[in-house]
Amino acid sequence: MARLLRVALIQAHPVNNDFTHPGNVDHALELLEKSCRGEPDIAVFPEYFPFHDDSRLAKAASDCGFFVIAGIRYTRNGSIYNTATVYGPDGSIVARQGKKSIGRLEARLWGFQPWPYEYVVIDARKWRLGVAVCADFWSIPEAALELFLAGAEVFINPSYMFSLARHWIYANLVRSLEFYMPVIGVDTAAFPLRSKRFVFNGGGYSHVIVPPATPEEAMEWWSGGAESAESWIRLRLGTNEEIAFYQLDLDALASARRDWWRRMRGMELEEWIRRRVEMGYPTARVVHKA
Repeated sequence: MARLLRVALIQAHPVNNDFTHPGNVDHALELLEKSCRGEPDIAVFPEYFPFHDDSRLAKAASDCGFFVIAGIRYTRNGSIYNTATVYGPDGSIVARQGKKSIGRLEARLWGFQPWPYEYVVIDARKWRLGVAVCADFWSIPEAALELFLAGAEVFINPSYMFSLARHWIYANLVRSLEFYMPVIGVDTAAFPLRSKRFVFNGGGYSHVIVPPATPEEAMEWWSGGAESAESWIRLRLGTNEEIAFYQLDLDALASARRDWWRRMRGMELEEWIRRRVEMGYPTARVVHKA
């Protein structure tokens, strides 16, 4: 039986264009209720949304019986972090993946500090999920490599792209091409963000990138000249608030990934990973959660 992973992408619009608005939790719960009808295995919110941690988010995950990834401000030992918090289908907090690359704007607005802890991979028995927040993934290659070496089968990139939103898709396409991995990018809906000097109107373009996962898809891509990986972008949303669903066949992708490694790197994938681990490349910590 194929291992299928169904993902809900929740491109949310913050209440009153304000990430810190207390009504964002209520709005997140409304969106989760809608997502529940699509029966996903995991629902993903964007970076900073709903911002506030709330036990009702965990309860909603439990009521629907799926994993939820939400953008949560998290305080630990007096420091404030920008995290993708993972709630399990039993209502527990499975992990908090903090953002290491803190921009000047978010540090000034909300006092976020760089996450000093490791990356984590969520092992849910049926699949392994790697999460990296915004620029940690699309602008810096280390996170993807650490998650990949720890066995991640899907990359999740919750983001707030107030600028570079269109470029973000292609930056994530590079990560997909590097590792022959599916990438789920989830942004907020577009709204104006005002800094001291500029007004940014970015947002939107949440997407799903999936390499050819069957022999037929791979043959069609190679026989067409393989001049571009544009066709790997399977889903691309607009700029308004929206919920979309996409289902991945992880077994088909795993088989295609091994073939890719033989073709492009001339060795078995497992051997490639083993060598890098022996060379001392850092790997993410694995969190087991059924």
